[in-house]
Amino acid sequence: MKHTELATLLRSYQDEIAITWAKSIQNLPDSRYKEYSLGELETWASHWITNIIDKLNSGSNQLLYEHVDRVVNARLEAGFQIYEVTEGLLLSKEVILPIIWSLYSTNSQGAIEAIHQLDQVLRQIITRFEHHFSDAMHQQLLLETRLRLAESESLQRTTTGLLEKLDLDEVLEIVSSEACQLTGAKGSAVLLLEDEDWLIVTISTGQPLPVLERLPVKNSLAGMAVQQATHVLVNKLPNQMQAYHRNQDLESILVVPLRAKETIIGALDVVNKQEGFSKDDVRILNLFAVQAAIAIENARLREQAEQLAVMKERQRLARELHDSVTQALYSVNLYADATQLALSSGKKEVASENLQELSNMAREAMLDMRTLIFELHPPILEKEGLVAALQTRLEAVEARSGIHTNIQVEDERRLPLPLETELYRFAQEALTNAVKHSKANEVTIWLRFEDQRVSLEVMDDGIGFDMMTVKKSGGLGIKSMQERVKQIEGEITIESTPGEGTSVRVVVEI
Repeated sequence: MKHTELATLLRSYQDEIAITWAKSIQNLPDSRYKEYSLGELETWASHWITNIIDKLNSGSNQLLYEHVDRVVNARLEAGFQIYEVTEGLLLSKEVILPIIWSLYSTNSQGAIEAIHQLDQVLRQIITRFEHHFSDAMHQQLLLETRLRLAESESLQRTTTGLLEKLDLDEVLEIVSSEACQLTGAKGSAVLLLEDEDWLIVTISTGQPLPVLERLPVKNSLAGMAVQQATHVLVNKLPNQMQAYHRNQDLESILVVPLRAKETIIGALDVVNKQEGFSKDDVRILNLFAVQAAIAIENARLREQAEQLAVMKERQRLARELHDSVTQALYSVNLYADATQLALSSGKKEVASENLQELSNMAREAMLDMRTLIFELHPPILEKEGLVAALQTRLEAVEARSGIHTNIQVEDERRLPLPLETELYRFAQEALTNAVKHSKANEVTIWLRFEDQRVSLEVMDDGIGFDMMTVKKSGGLGIKSMQERVKQIEGEITIESTPGEGTSVRVVVEI
């Protein structure tokens, strides 16, 4: 329905209405309208009045509804709440009413009709606005929920991948690469604290790359994030910020501290996102940095533990070399000298006995050396697993020593490599005792894999020993085996009787 009289009235006072309406909107308490200038608000108000006038003149809703839809999208993007916009629209009536009353007698038919027409238009606008706003808000929430779910799944996949990696270089590579993926950045770097004054660029991906491998904590953006224990975000870098030591292609950067157990160990940065970094990027990179820092610290601790284990193993091998091979070779030398003296003196029987002992000593030294060499480098353990490594060991050492060997396996499967390594070292200790001390003719290994545990047992038919005597002396490597079992939280059982052989068993929950 057309209402040309009211339309003509509004057009006559359009500028005045727009100015007064804009001032009223700007004074709304706790509203985002306060963030906009009066000039901007006047333009908005004038556009509304123009479309209301068109509706009153033509009777058509098309242009008015198109304007409503545009405003809905603009206000949503600006972060407005629905009540703010509806309150702003209702203020137009308060502005227009005095003009209507000034032209019509109060309570006259003309005034009542004009107010009724105005109410109809405003009701149509607000109804359309609320419907479209609610629908758009629903779609926005749905989209945000999907984005959060995708972020959560991505973080979970990344975290799982990080925790599965044992090598520090692999962990660093994943952290740097995933940081780019999560934020849409073109480059990333992980910087770890070397000491209080320097950061080491441990890895970097994409472009632009850092110019230096070491950055000062002072006078660098990464150092600023570490010192202040919070993120640093710069989307337009002034020239003086090139102190970050990247090349001149650096346009934007987001740096977050890497914190492990309340200690900052370094920083993670992403650079050059096309549209600049947002608050969402800060949020998700901070979430990712928490997991990344834990993974990095765990990898470093594992490396330290491995280095310590290697050092201990080297010390053990050095002791073994001294206690067995070196002493055996020294004895070989003594018997060789004694044999030479016996031959010079014509004592052939003594020389023959010495040569026999010399042969026995050389054979024992070769056995010890073969055992130690195999312990130094069992590559098959990592490649093919515990069962294959034990079979190879039996063939390389025990079988060559003339001992009959046997291995029995139930429900074979691979275990985590650190656990397989400790079980293998445990078996080595037991097998070495069987070869060197028990004078066994046969050795059997039982390896049983169950759902929640694994057991490894080494049995021999040798001379055995008195358990009380060995426990007191700590001999036969028992202390070493007990320490290994303790590291993997297992239980060790040793059974032996003089003349009846020995059984050494370990059980580990998995």
